[in-house]
Amino acid sequence: MIVERKTHLLCSGQRWLLHLFEETPDMARPVQRTYRLNSTFNPSAFLEALQSVVASHPPLRLRLKHSKSGWLQHFPDKDAIVSWEEIQGQTAKMRTAYAYMLLTEESKTAMDLRRDSPVRVKVIKIDDDYLLSLCIDHLAADEQAFDLFEQALSTTYIQALNKKLPSPAVTETFFNFLQREFEQLPSEQQHLLYWKELLKNAPASKEGSDTLEWVPATIIDYELTGTDWLRLQHFSRMQKCSVFHIVTACQLLILAETGELDEVILNIPVSNRIRAQEHTIIANLSMLLHLRFFISKTESPAELAIRVRDQLLKAMVHRQYDYASLSKFMAEDAEERQITSNWLVGCNFVVGSAKTSFPNNLFKERLDNRADRLFDIPRTSFTLSAHQTETGLHIGIEWDENTWKISKNHMKIVLSDVLQQFMESKNEYLLK
Repeated sequence: MIVERKTHLLCSGQRWLLHLFEETPDMARPVQRTYRLNSTFNPSAFLEALQSVVASHPPLRLRLKHSKSGWLQHFPDKDAIVSWEEIQGQTAKMRTAYAYMLLTEESKTAMDLRRDSPVRVKVIKIDDDYLLSLCIDHLAADEQAFDLFEQALSTTYIQALNKKLPSPAVTETFFNFLQREFEQLPSEQQHLLYWKELLKNAPASKEGSDTLEWVPATIIDYELTGTDWLRLQHFSRMQKCSVFHIVTACQLLILAETGELDEVILNIPVSNRIRAQEHTIIANLSMLLHLRFFISKTESPAELAIRVRDQLLKAMVHRQYDYASLSKFMAEDAEERQITSNWLVGCNFVVGSAKTSFPNNLFKERLDNRADRLFDIPRTSFTLSAHQTETGLHIGIEWDENTWKISKNHMKIVLSDVLQQFMESKNEYLLK
């Protein structure tokens, strides 16, 4: 029986995010994607499709409620927030500039989930074009969930156009996940001890500060396909480690070279989508792992990949823990040693999720992932994101160039060289 009208405890990953946002409110900016829509865009069909998708997926209706025991979540039958605007007058160049400014502003204000929808939508009509901003609160969707939302919106839009929109249907999959999280609560204290032991006396962040400052991101995109992709997969099979383990090892080697580091805390959000049916849940099911790695110049690529594999697998066992308690422990440990521990080095990895194809019946193009995109990131950030498909590996790196002193061209060379180390490794097989 579906019980979506009741209140529910937050997932461990949601508790992590809520703690982060309470400590650093500026980090609570929603996730945003922006698009140019097709010239045949039908506003009425789009609105029908949007509200149908939101009605079918409870996390897209998430609201927070505070109780004596802490924050709870519930899912009222309410629509997403949609605003419409048409830009007229002035010159075409000025209209375009104003439209993009409006899109940017959409993601700068956090949502108050005590009353606001976690989904904020803005449609802008400018001359013969329609632009779209989709913003979702972090508590409601992770990156994989946003992909699913994007695809569901495209599919449902076609159904609305053809007057074949089905009635919204809610499954029990998400609520079953919440129930399993609740059953794991007694083990969180034991998992917390693991993380305290791992992070005690952890290194300070690079040029750390207690205040959050936003700076322009430097970005590169890199594609590994063809023979090189086959060689990397061969290395992965021979060493009995996944491509994710290799990508993580690559980031460690890049950090060692660009930051002159021999020890690093790497933030790795992991999906809790263990069961097959959970891969279709539009929600934020992720949890953050703080992995502490030592980097040795004498270690071979194969040895590093295997060590990363073993450490990640061990950490996964302890992925459900009380983040607020760990954060307090790390803050006290850092204060005692008079250092800053707000690490902003991350590695994200997605395997095989179906990406939306552009153009399609709804979207003409996605605007926020173009090579010339501009956006801000927290100072000292260095994040590597990878997406694996059957035909290749896409790697994107974004970093604060003032902290990590490396240019875009040099970063591409370093990334290529590091990947070659794994593809050309002479250690064909290591028994570990």
